[in-house]
Amino acid sequence: MISLLRGMLIVIGLMLSAASHGQLAQNLTIGNAKALALANAVTADPPGIDSIHYNPAGLTRLKGQRVNLKIVAGQFTISSELTRSQALNDILDARIDNDPSKPFIYQENIEEGEAVAETVSVMLPFFGLTELPLLLAPLGGFSISTPDNTMTFADAVYAPMIVGFTREEGSNARYEGNALGFTHLAYFTPSIGVRVTDTLSVGAGIIFGYTGVGMDLDMRLPHLLLGAVEGLSSSCGQDNEALANNIAVNLCEGGIGPFDAIGNLTLEVEQGFNPSINIGFLWEPVEWFTWGAVYQSEAKTQLSGDFEFNFEQKWVDFFQGLNDEGTLVGALSSAGLPIPKGVAVNRGKATLDFTIPAHFSTGISVQLTPRFKTNIDVKWTDTAAWEEFKIEFDSPVDFLPILTFIAPEQVTANSISFPRGYESTWSWAVGFEYQWDDRLALRAGYEDRPSAIPEDKADLLAPFGAAFLVGLGFSYQWDKDSVIDAGMGMLRSSVNIPSESSTNLNSRDPKDIIYTPYSGYDAKTNITAFLFEFSYITVF
Repeated sequence: MISLLRGMLIVIGLMLSAASHGQLAQNLTIGNAKALALANAVTADPPGIDSIHYNPAGLTRLKGQRVNLKIVAGQFTISSELTRSQALNDILDARIDNDPSKPFIYQENIEEGEAVAETVSVMLPFFGLTELPLLLAPLGGFSISTPDNTMTFADAVYAPMIVGFTREEGSNARYEGNALGFTHLAYFTPSIGVRVTDTLSVGAGIIFGYTGVGMDLDMRLPHLLLGAVEGLSSSCGQDNEALANNIAVNLCEGGIGPFDAIGNLTLEVEQGFNPSINIGFLWEPVEWFTWGAVYQSEAKTQLSGDFEFNFEQKWVDFFQGLNDEGTLVGALSSAGLPIPKGVAVNRGKATLDFTIPAHFSTGISVQLTPRFKTNIDVKWTDTAAWEEFKIEFDSPVDFLPILTFIAPEQVTANSISFPRGYESTWSWAVGFEYQWDDRLALRAGYEDRPSAIPEDKADLLAPFGAAFLVGLGFSYQWDKDSVIDAGMGMLRSSVNIPSESSTNLNSRDPKDIIYTPYSGYDAKTNITAFLFEFSYITVF
């Protein structure tokens, strides 16, 4: 029966990753109704079989053989707004030779305004980056204790973290991703809780996870150098055509500028074996007070998969013209100068070193009255592990070598680094439970979730900052062996990114070439998430 249940849990775990909607950070996709209702303030009040994640020492509270079947559902909306700064408008208003009868030098190809993403992309084993309309999935786990209840074994399938979105086609935010999907799925989690004394329990688990990252990204480089190139190219067909098309260099084929798209990058990398460990402690010196702590180690691995760059025709034509053998630049390119050749497509294999950050939480649970209990948690997440995301390719990508002159620390012929510069954060949560009668308990909670992203690193690729989570729910004792839990949660997050404030989005500093696609734009993001989770716990 346990073997059959294991197979069922693997299947429904994959269903979870196949039906999950975009998530924001850890603990929102576990699917535990009690934890959601208490806003994740459960380290000293671990929630049943999901103690595997929240505090494995809490497994000792489970008696006999139990199974937990759960449903998680949710709706998520991610909106972003882009507005041109006055400095950018001045640049876009410039005309050739300041002559009102002549065309503008630079042409912007995106519109100001709001973009809304209500659909998710997730990375799935065997399916890759997959677009899905909503979150609705069953999942669960089981536990078995020894006859004397001093030791409990448990296993479950859950998703510690899923982040993903799909933007509408042609969205003005597409240069920060048409789609992004990140999945970390715990598919095999053998864990054990041991009662060391009457008041102290310890627990540990080995968490085997699947980690996958997928990205569909339109790219552009609104850089000073491309502005100069477009300024020279704009003279083609004018009185000074000879300057832009002479024996030294041919700038008149195709055409590129700071507001033109370079092309599109699609990337899908994954790793099916990404282990970590959870260690927990639970101390209950008196009936009315409990202290708990849990440490979740980092899960660090190298993801591997496929990439494809599709370059815009204007970009292809421009560099093919630049490589014209009849010019000095073309001759230098033939001699080995790292100038893009103007290929239409680059594809091959890619790798990405990726870390699931370590996490620590400690808290207390206090029975203030016979019917009223409060939980308080303090948490730390090592998000500073996300200093950068470095993608390495198995062969040179056509446009990367020329960028090595501008950003040698971030670009090589075979790699590109996307700086993140995130910070480790402390957060807190508080939960309340009121025992209405012998069967019904009411719950509520609030969690403060500070941003791990500094103001000068904010962007639309990871469009979330400081947030708060409000939870409500209840627990109902259906019969002597069965309990029903339900939880609802609302999460809100908003970020304001003024022009030139972020080196990851809108900087105008020529040094910030990777990656600031909205140089000169003011940006805002807002996220609203609604979650509903339901679980049924019984014996088997």
